[in-house]
Amino acid sequence: MEIYAFGSITRGDIDKLSDVDLLLLKDIDEKISDIDKEQFSIYSYQRILELWKEGNPFAWHLYSESKCIFCTNSVSYIESLGKPSQYKNLLNDLNKFYKLFNDSKDSIEQNNYSIDFDLSMIFLSIRNFASCFSLGYLGKLEFSRDSAIKINLHPLKINPKTYDRLKQSRLLATRGIGKKISKEELETIQEDFPEIEKWFNRILILIK
Repeated sequence: MEIYAFGSITRGDIDKLSDVDLLLLKDIDEKISDIDKEQFSIYSYQRILELWKEGNPFAWHLYSESKCIFCTNSVSYIESLGKPSQYKNLLNDLNKFYKLFNDSKDSIEQNNYSIDFDLSMIFLSIRNFASCFSLGYLGKLEFSRDSAIKINLHPLKINPKTYDRLKQSRLLATRGIGKKISKEELETIQEDFPEIEKWFNRILILIK
């Protein structure tokens, strides 16, 4: 078993809303006890190797922004793997996150049963879309929470209040921090949906 910290804490990008991302690696049949599994992303060594061979963005995230904090060997498993393979699944991943945006937007417009969750998914789609674009097209590693506005080319330009509220919805859905969205806030966000969609499409056209 090995344990890693990754993400904001290892790149020094910490604020009051940051949490500690922890990764636990284990053998497929290894039993883990005396650990709160809710606090960890748990992967087998085999699955991590597969991600490395695929050049998966998560592999690049771990390669660039992880630090081993528990290991019984002199060299950690991730360190032994070296650099991941080239990322080759860019267009499929971009289409996947664009679909997530559209599905979540449609859900908001068709019902009001899961608005905060849908807004959380919209923020996730924007963030991951930008990170994949940065890695696969720009050749730059950008995995921060604000990847969509930090990428040098084609950053997302929307009302800052919209962006901040989407980010708050993500924190509410994942960590239970914050308040449910108000009707007025939702209306402001919906006004920016067309611009967000244009941003997705501009990048997709560029990739194709």
